[in-house]
Amino acid sequence: MKRMLHTERLRLRAPQPGDEHAAFDGWAQDPDVLRYLGWRPHGAIADTRTQLDWDQARWLKRSAWTWLLVEPRGAAIGLVQLIPQRFDGPAHHLRLGYLLARGQWGRGLMREAVAAVLSEAFAQTPVWRIDALCDVDNHASARLLHALGFAHEGVLRRHSLHPNVSAEPRDVTVHARLRPDGA
Repeated sequence: MKRMLHTERLRLRAPQPGDEHAAFDGWAQDPDVLRYLGWRPHGAIADTRTQLDWDQARWLKRSAWTWLLVEPRGAAIGLVQLIPQRFDGPAHHLRLGYLLARGQWGRGLMREAVAAVLSEAFAQTPVWRIDALCDVDNHASARLLHALGFAHEGVLRRHSLHPNVSAEPRDVTVHARLRPDGA
């Protein structure tokens, strides 16, 4: 995967030292942004630095790819992540995740960023499937996935912990996009 991608309005790049400030201020401590994710808001900037260090290490191990969404003025405003669903060989199946700072919602930036990441991923020879799990109450995310050509495949009952919503596992919908025929 390429460490740098470009869209009309964004630069997507791997995390680097110093990004923790924008991430902490923009999303890592915001309960609205993290509502349907599997982690609680960070209490200190050191927590955010630890998370971004982990994301950098996974680039090196090829166990996940995280791109920060960076505006033209240089501020990180969100992220998109792909995680291989097979770790013992070439991954044909990737899992998509994303988040965007609340002040950027409604501008179409996540759609633009995810489209670029999907294009890069499907350009990789072994990739045939990219899917995403979406809390049953996260209608905005489900709309984004539908707009990007993901098909709704079903519901996984009591599958994912979203601690900002409930202490109990939540139902999630599965959405998938497959490599285009002939690609």
